[in-house]
Order: sequence, then structure tokens, then C-alpha cells
Amino acid sequence: MSSAMPSSTDKMTVRAFIAVDLERNERIVDFAAALKSAEPTLKVVDPSLMHITLKFLGETDEAKLDAIADVVREAARGVPPFTITFKGAGAFPSLNKIRVAWVGVNDVLPMATIAGRLDERLADLGVEREARPFAPHLTLARARSDAPHPALRQVISDRDGMEFGSQVINAIRLKKSVLTRCGPEYHTLQEVLLSEQ
Repeated sequence: MSSAMPSSTDKMTVRAFIAVDLERNERIVDFAAALKSAEPTLKVVDPSLMHITLKFLGETDEAKLDAIADVVREAARGVPPFTITFKGAGAFPSLNKIRVAWVGVNDVLPMATIAGRLDERLADLGVEREARPFAPHLTLARARSDAPHPALRQVISDRDGMEFGSQVINAIRLKKSVLTRCGPEYHTLQEVLLSEQ
């Protein structure tokens, strides 16, 4: 009696993305707490997991990860460390139908440059191109329903032009997401430090 052997066509995959990680920012943490207080059913992003996605890869064949890491290094080449600022707040799709609460991100040209290179070069590896232009934002919370949220709308409106500070970005990372009962865990697979070279 023979046991079934795994087929050579079976692929091991990881849920992957390319991002810049964000440091803990107390003003943003306070905003997240105010959102949760206004609408306790909100799912608020853990401050230790906050990041800006440059390219979402989805379920990715582990055999391609080395080639993807090479693309990340190429995309970052010649981009020195840069500073982004966090300003303003809003909601998708609108303040009248809140599904996602976010903080705006400015000074994003270097990030947009890297994201554009990633999109172009990863297409050669079979990764689908983005349908929309790169428009970075920091997702703070997700609503479980799009019922009216007047208190939530007020908390977001009050921070419409608020400045939340800035951060120097000196690395981009290829990461994998592992879904657990307690929420997602992110693990860095490859870190690429930014430099003039």
C-alpha cells in the first residue's frame, strides 16, 4: 500500500506584499483611539503593524521570492532615504459611507517612483499591474458595516487638515502576512536599505 506523494505541481505559497514600515506615532495612535471610542465595532489597525503598501502581491509562489527580492533591490536603486509627512484624514468610499478611515500621506514622490518601478518589473514575473495610479494613505480602521456613523464622521472631520508629524523612510521591505486568530502577523522576508547608489 503506497502513500500519496505530493505532486510536483503543488506550489507552496505565501501571502506577500512590499511596503515601508511606519514607526509608532502617538498622534496617529490617539486618532485611532478616538475612532474606536466613537464606534466600538471598528477594527483598528495595531500600531505595530502600520505600514504603507507599495505593491500587494497576494498569494505568491515561494519559488519566485528570490526573483521578487531582486526586483525590490532594483526598484530602490538610486533612491536615497526620504521624509514623508502625515496630514489630514478621510474615509473610503466617503464620509457618508465609511468603510475605511485613513490618514493622508504627503511628499510621496520617492515612494511613487519605487512603486512604479515595482509595478513595471514585477509584471515580467506574472504579477498583475495596478489598475489605478499609486495613491498612498495610511489605513487606520475598517468598519464592519457601512451603516451611518455620525460620531465617526465627526471624529474624522475634526482632523481634516491636522498635521500628524513626519517620518524618515530608509528601507523598503518584502513581507509576508500570516493570518492568525488574533489578527495578521507580518514577517520581513527581505529588507532593502535606501542609498544614493
